[in-house]
Amino acid sequence: MSTATILLWRVSTIWLVSNKEKGIQVISVATRWEGTPEAMRAVEAGSRAAKTQHESWGAKNPRLMRPVTGTGGMEVGLYVTDFDSMEDYGRFWDQVSASDWFVQLQTDVAAAFPGLRMADTVVMYDAIAD
Repeated sequence: MSTATILLWRVSTIWLVSNKEKGIQVISVATRWEGTPEAMRAVEAGSRAAKTQHESWGAKNPRLMRPVTGTGGMEVGLYVTDFDSMEDYGRFWDQVSASDWFVQLQTDVAAAFPGLRMADTVVMYDAIAD
């Protein structure tokens, strides 16, 4: 088991124990991208190209959400994926972090800085799911 999987397991244990009995384990992961309009067009192209790969690693419903209102406007994008459980997300991340795809992503993002940055990744669950 990788360090990422162990960390995710530790972070999620309390939530999983309380919600597993209810059958609730939907996890959404959102990565916030910030950049110039030109860089965000590259994020759109890259997200479209990565979708199939991410699905093959277990991500569900990969999508790049662009704000209509709110902070950032044309300079923000949220790449969002869903998973049935923290374990599924951990398995996904194990594959991502070990891949040539991820090495290339890091290289491309570094080369595009400061015009583009991966600002944040948030792992979320639905706290009011029944």
